[in-house]
Amino acid sequence: MLYFAFASNMNQAQMTRWCPASRFLKTVFLEGFRFVYDGFSVTWDGAVGNIVPSAAERVWGALYKITERDRLTLDAFEGYPRSYDHKDIEVKDREGNVHQAMTYLRTGRALGKPHPDYERIVIDGAKECGLPEEYIDKALRVIRM
Repeated sequence: MLYFAFASNMNQAQMTRWCPASRFLKTVFLEGFRFVYDGFSVTWDGAVGNIVPSAAERVWGALYKITERDRLTLDAFEGYPRSYDHKDIEVKDREGNVHQAMTYLRTGRALGKPHPDYERIVIDGAKECGLPEEYIDKALRVIRM
């Protein structure tokens, strides 16, 4: 099964810890959504990553191959179905190839700031996965040093 990660799960150390059988495949993007930090996570002590509909925008992220056992682990980690829902989506790679994948999202909540540790995990993962620097700076980086 293919999984589209767009926030802290882009971080390969985190994915390896939660889903040891997972394998990063490539950088991809999802059209018609934008990345936000919203809601509040007690675990992370701040807002966390989510994607919300936005016709003219795109969300960059990581495409992983995961097992069914990995998905069940991610379900627990993401708080499915209490916090996040599954969504089947189509993502594209840089060559224009389309891939069917599953992702997690939830109804948008009040925008907020992530804890610096959470933001660092997201940004480190984005860099590991080769997301465009401009996207990282504009969409993922909210805490300025």
